[in-house]
Amino acid sequence: MREQNIVYSLAWFQPNEWSRLKEVVDDPSSLDDTYEEWRANAEKAISKYRANGQTVQKISIKISELLIWCGSKGYKPDSEARAEYTASLAKERNK
Repeated sequence: MREQNIVYSLAWFQPNEWSRLKEVVDDPSSLDDTYEEWRANAEKAISKYRANGQTVQKISIKISELLIWCGSKGYKPDSEARAEYTASLAKERNK
């Protein structure tokens, strides 16, 4: 039986996009208050996955493109939609 290599994809935001993200999402309370907090938590999660031998890739998210994608799917830009969008970008990247 072949071992499957799972690659975890993490939405990655730029500092200049963070406040825009907090303005447009349906669930701003689900996000860290500041970009610095979010980045520290994201880096901690990545380190944890990698320490367990798992592969993590950062998927750069542009808020304007996220909103277009959500609109085309009829989704609200909440955490579930952000996760699905990140997965779709990862799939495209890894083709």
